[in-house]
Amino acid sequence: MFQMMNGARIAVGNSATSVTTAAYYASLQYAMERPQGRRLSNGGQKDLNQDQTLIINHPDVRRMLIHQKSTWMGALSLILEAARYQDMKSVTEGEEKDMYVLLLEFLTPFANTFPSEMGQVAVSNGVQVLGGYGYCTDFILQQYYRDIRIMAIYEGTTGIQSLDLLGRKITMHNGKAMKLLAKEMMETISEASTHDDLKPYAADLGEKLALNKQVLEHLIPFAIEGDHERFLMDATVYMDFLSRIVIGWQWLKMATVAKRAEVLGTKTSGEDIYEGAIHTMRFYYKYEMTKTSGLAQTLMDPNVLTILSEKELIQ
Repeated sequence: MFQMMNGARIAVGNSATSVTTAAYYASLQYAMERPQGRRLSNGGQKDLNQDQTLIINHPDVRRMLIHQKSTWMGALSLILEAARYQDMKSVTEGEEKDMYVLLLEFLTPFANTFPSEMGQVAVSNGVQVLGGYGYCTDFILQQYYRDIRIMAIYEGTTGIQSLDLLGRKITMHNGKAMKLLAKEMMETISEASTHDDLKPYAADLGEKLALNKQVLEHLIPFAIEGDHERFLMDATVYMDFLSRIVIGWQWLKMATVAKRAEVLGTKTSGEDIYEGAIHTMRFYYKYEMTKTSGLAQTLMDPNVLTILSEKELIQ
């Protein structure tokens, strides 16, 4: 049953990634065709003699578009990573096979949850790019917005995936799966560090891995003491926290490949793809990876506010 469920969970993540990707390209096309307003000139004044500019030239619209791109490409890379582990599990034996089994088990909750949850945010940004039109049936974004919502419920809700991650995957085999994934990340960090442009991002990912260790050192004692409700109280917050780090790893991998192609002179005709990957990686680290600090603070906060007590305060 779990073999079937794990495959289905990755398939849900793939479906969510597909919707997110389609929404990105639909809103990108609109932004490249819709004129509105004028760019600010020096001194912050509009030049009324200028023609209206396309909305893709406005920084806030570009922020929403790049967020969509960082989400669908990060999600797709995550799905492909899970597929690679599945393939390696099938063609290896012994300890190597066991390693890929654990890595695939560990990555599955992320493969379901990140595309589903962050896909909602990304598609919402797509609707926002279109403004009022995004809510009308004249354009497809409103359909994508409805389609993406169910993905966080299919084959186990986000809450279930989060309980599976923290309650089962983190603790199985004395934390071996998390250690294996950290090793994979460290290999990427090591390779990325050979490029001066990527060193700050490699260091950032290393710091986030250390922060994850700090969070787990705070949470695991609750499980050891048998206080499982306290241990799993913020499992969904932990999923959000670690998902961002996992996708940060995927973006560093993509940027490293792009940088290597640039150094070796092996770029294909689509050179903008490589430059775009590095630019989007920088965006992700600035706008998304930074949020892990606040999530870690929440996870290590001593206040217990959601566990049922004798005095019910939710009503």
